Amino acid sequence: MKKLYVSDLDGTLLNQRGDISAKTAEKLNICIKEGMAFTINTARSPATVFTIMELVNLRLPFAMMNGVLIYDPVQKEYQQVHYLSRETAMVVLGIIKLHKLQCFMHTLEDGKMCSYYDSVESRSLNKFRNERIMKYDQVFTEVDDLSICADRGVIHFCLRERRELLEGLYRDLQAVKGAGAVLYEDVYNEEWMFLEIYSDKASKSIALNTIKEWGNYDYLIGFGDSTNDREMFQICDESYAVSNATQEIQDLATGIIPGNEDDGVARYLYKVLRGIRTDL
Repeated sequence: MKKLYVSDLDGTLLNQRGDISAKTAEKLNICIKEGMAFTINTARSPATVFTIMELVNLRLPFAMMNGVLIYDPVQKEYQQVHYLSRETAMVVLGIIKLHKLQCFMHTLEDGKMCSYYDSVESRSLNKFRNERIMKYDQVFTEVDDLSICADRGVIHFCLRERRELLEGLYRDLQAVKGAGAVLYEDVYNEEWMFLEIYSDKASKSIALNTIKEWGNYDYLIGFGDSTNDREMFQICDESYAVSNATQEIQDLATGIIPGNEDDGVARYLYKVLRGIRTDL
């Protein structure tokens, strides 16, 4: 049986500071070197994933931005990209403005992700931008109006606000042809929710199935912690929630493993590699 192990990042493989611990990196690299098929499936963008995963020698394609992008770390190129049409992007922007909210809009231009904004009146988005600049040197470009970038290869919109500000927008987006959306908790700050908007042809589960087919894997084992891992868990043959996962994800899981602060995923994989019972 050809198995593929796949992990979410935030709240699962990463610690509470949003980093890969040295112990997790060490164990993952041993597993990969000795032939374990391991990859990641994350909501994060290339602007942060490439920096975060520098210590891990990933060899298999992995998914980012909830399945919008699939990247090959060996060839160092995108194997699949789901774009939003200009028309769909304009409709999304119009609805966001009707709700008097702000967002970041991401494009992929000549193989490079670009991040645009036309307002940072939002306290949470301003904080989000500053954190990304300070920690990852992510570049954000201010424009007069996001609509002028709608023909540059839009792949993603990101909003972060309190739940009550996003729920109405999330409902309205369900009627937008060509767009999908996911609303989920910020694992680092319970005050905020993320709302992400992208092609309706993209999702964590679709991306994982694509990687599965490319590698001819016939058995999937997934690891996660929050709402946006639900679809991924549903297509896995086995799924494991870290102990800090939401109750919903724990209820869906095959089993519960130690939390992200205790290197739970890496410890589990290392036990599998060494033939040690994982229920101990």
